[in-house]
Amino acid sequence: MGNWKTKLRGGDLDKGARLELLCRKCGQVRYLTHADLEARKGALGLYLDQIEARARCRKRGCGGHMRMALLRKNDTSGFVGGLA
Repeated sequence: MGNWKTKLRGGDLDKGARLELLCRKCGQVRYLTHADLEARKGALGLYLDQIEARARCRKRGCGGHMRMALLRKNDTSGFVGGLA
């Protein structure tokens, strides 16, 4: 079946979209933008799960695998209501 990472390619992302990559080993965070993917030859044609599988931490001496999350602009969730 698959999840959102297996259904979306890098080129499917909006120009303003950002991907958050979190190192599973040391916790280092970095962000990828559409422009970052454009700069990497062929990355726009890859599915997001393929990009995640290739991503490694850049922190010196770590090199851990990264976990990907898609950051959405203006996406807030929470209780909206009033008190009497």
